[in-house]
Amino acid sequence: MATEPLRTTTFTLTRADALAYEQAAARPTPLGVLALVLWLGLCAGLAFLVPPDWAGARLGWGFSILVSLAVAIGYVLVLLGVALRQWARAGRRLRRPAELTVGEWPDRLDLLGGGPPRALKLGEVREAILTRSHLFLVADEEVVILPRRAFAEAGALDGLAARIAGRPMPVDPAPASA
Repeated sequence: MATEPLRTTTFTLTRADALAYEQAAARPTPLGVLALVLWLGLCAGLAFLVPPDWAGARLGWGFSILVSLAVAIGYVLVLLGVALRQWARAGRRLRRPAELTVGEWPDRLDLLGGGPPRALKLGEVREAILTRSHLFLVADEEVVILPRRAFAEAGALDGLAARIAGRPMPVDPAPASA
């Protein structure tokens, strides 16, 4: 058994990191999609309340543009609502910047900072979400946010994600000498 961690990394988590998690973890539900379609249909239906002398003839070019504009405004309002909700959830997840030290062991991650010291066994990770800028480890009790900027070695985060997924890291082919 190893007496020292494979890698120890210290970094500062910010609200932007928490917001990146909220954006990466957001998945539309069937009920949410239905609500969006109904909302956009309502927005399109509101165009029928505009008097014909302002909107032009029904099913004409002017009226079609008015319906398209109403749907676009409705969609932008939905996007603003989703963004505000994600921003508020990120603020609740991380109220102020926190320094975190991660000790990477073959079978677990030791987390120091942002609360009491704790260990996260790699087998307890339900989902690993790898993005261009972060690795998010979702466990039953918490979410561990690991920004790519904190790891100096290229491929360190990819290797951790591969270990969690239980697959070996691909080996880079050696460059051919000319």
